[in-house]
Amino acid sequence: MKWIKRALMAVAVVLVLFVALLIFLLATFDPNAYKDRISAAVQEQTGRELTISGDIGLSVFPRLALTLGETTLANGEGFPDAHFARIREVDVAVAMLPLLRRELQVERVRLEGLDLNLARDAQGRGNWDDLLGDGDARDLPAEAPTEDPAAGPAMLRDLDIAGVEIRDARIRWRDAQAGTDLVVDPFNLTLGRLRPGHETPLELAFQTRLGEPALTAATDLSALLYLDMADQRYGLRRLTAVLDARGETLPAPIRARLEGDLWADLRNDMAKLERLTLTAFDTQLTGLMEVESLTGEPRVHGELRSGRIHPRNLMQALGMEVPETANPDVFKNAALDLAFAMQGDRLDLSRLVVTLDESSLMGNVAVRDLAAPAITLSLQVDRINLDHYLPPAGDGPAPGAGQAPAPRDGWPEETIELPLELLRSLNLSGDLNIGRLVVANLDLSDVVLELRARDGQVDLRPFRAALYGGRVEGALGLDARRDTPRFQARSDLQGVRMGNLLEDLTGEAPMVTGTANLRLDLNSRGESVKALIAGLNGNGDLRFADGAVKGINVAQIIRDAEARLRGRTVEPSDAPVQTDFTELTGSFRINNGVVDNQDLQAASPLLRVRGRGTVDLNRERLDYRLDTGLVATLEGQGGRPLDDLRNVNLPITIRGTFSEPRFGLDLASVLSGRLDQERERLERQVQERVEEKVQPLIDQQRDRVQQEADRIRDQLGDRLLDRLR
Repeated sequence: MKWIKRALMAVAVVLVLFVALLIFLLATFDPNAYKDRISAAVQEQTGRELTISGDIGLSVFPRLALTLGETTLANGEGFPDAHFARIREVDVAVAMLPLLRRELQVERVRLEGLDLNLARDAQGRGNWDDLLGDGDARDLPAEAPTEDPAAGPAMLRDLDIAGVEIRDARIRWRDAQAGTDLVVDPFNLTLGRLRPGHETPLELAFQTRLGEPALTAATDLSALLYLDMADQRYGLRRLTAVLDARGETLPAPIRARLEGDLWADLRNDMAKLERLTLTAFDTQLTGLMEVESLTGEPRVHGELRSGRIHPRNLMQALGMEVPETANPDVFKNAALDLAFAMQGDRLDLSRLVVTLDESSLMGNVAVRDLAAPAITLSLQVDRINLDHYLPPAGDGPAPGAGQAPAPRDGWPEETIELPLELLRSLNLSGDLNIGRLVVANLDLSDVVLELRARDGQVDLRPFRAALYGGRVEGALGLDARRDTPRFQARSDLQGVRMGNLLEDLTGEAPMVTGTANLRLDLNSRGESVKALIAGLNGNGDLRFADGAVKGINVAQIIRDAEARLRGRTVEPSDAPVQTDFTELTGSFRINNGVVDNQDLQAASPLLRVRGRGTVDLNRERLDYRLDTGLVATLEGQGGRPLDDLRNVNLPITIRGTFSEPRFGLDLASVLSGRLDQERERLERQVQERVEEKVQPLIDQQRDRVQQEADRIRDQLGDRLLDRLR
């Protein structure tokens, strides 16, 4: 900020030159005769040409008055503007009698047509530097002044000016380093009687124009000015400032009104803005601000509160597109209440209260390093329905409204646009608690979120909530460090009424009901839904109690197959298309979008089911087999008991697409196999019975044959012995 100080000092030097000129003229009788000598003196002291084109008027009694016509001071060497400063007319009058008492009473100060050009070149050199010489202060006295320097010179403390008027002033600031071209034109100021320690009315009006980007702003200000150099206390009380700004960089024309009391206490190194009221776009903010340590590292703190804000109207006024929402009554009521503190590169919102429609948010936020923000937050929300703020659904009937969803040709391949650069730069650590949350039509309560984001790695862990009679705990992760984002999801549901959850989530009758315990551990990568499905991997397990699987009635499939086997007509049934179970368990693995399950088990008082197969999410196809067994008597059509199917494995196949699954049961082959088993069993029984009856006769004949053989052997032996003798 040294250049600002130097620029102000240059302006002060110019004013000193004009004051010196006035003092010089007061000591002469014919000031116009000294124009050349005055110009030569300025040329010698500053190296710049001073041109006095107008007349110099001087009167002594009853007041000492000086008028100066058009006067021009040349610009510094190397700067494009022809002049540094030009004044069309200056009129100063000082009361004569108070001067005899060594008192300065200025009756009027009027300045018209000031044209001031301030500039800084590409090397950082200002067009005022040569006016300051080698240093900011020159020819300082060797001894310190006896008066308090903080209190200011005695002449300033006793200053009494009846009024100051500046008309049609123009100030231009050009900075070649920053590429800034700023013009204040016109600049008008009216100041009442100015005395230290007293208030005086101030009126200020000026218009500002910025070159690139184009911006114009008109400002009107009124206040009671207070100056007390002795106590170093300065103020603008009952300040009212009106700003009307338009430009390319603004989303819409801005008309704002600021009211308050502005005070600066330099002795205590502080400033404050009290009773602040800011009104813009039909929105009003009230509060206060205080700045401490003005000469060191300033610390700004304060409070701001808003009245009722209509977000939709505010967005329209700012030229923003108002989002179309599912609930048209949202974004109509909001309010803000915060306490803040800022010092250096740190901002703290120690109290943050935001009301939006029917939701209230409370908490605190801390931001370190405003250039590359590191954000820490802790927020609590009483309730919010996020579905109300999402785009409205299509004009067609909602799912489950009696019309089948439109056919879909595979998963969408459109790229999911993620703000990867923003995610990579995000440095965030925070926790969020929500009393009640509705999202995707799911109703959750006691939601706890802990969010961590750094270097493109975004993690939501843990995530905890109560839902549908149970609880869920899990974690979500997004890795945006690579061109292709990666996702992770882990969840553990305990005691959740799955039917209610699925019905609210899909808007359709649920495929499965019951109290569920479900564990999932998934990961994927991709930039579209199709790629995410193809890259899906992971595992999980499930356990359902006291529920049903919708869309398949195993008992009815068995009845229909038995009827067809016997050549009977399959009679329509009004039984629910579902299979009830007391318990259903299983586990699965997912490999590149293909779900593989080999250990499904389900039990009910009527059935025992084991299942295995695959579900190809990529092609949306099923290839599954259920091995079903009847453990109780099942009635067929006409009330006939199907006892011959008890304890028989009944394989049911499920194949086809998600939208058109096909169920099959080959009961003929099952019964054929059962008949073969029965035939083999009967043959074994017959064989056993035949053997039981025939075996004794065989044994008896065998004994007789053995006895006859023994007898013949004995006879042959006796004959052989007789011959040998």
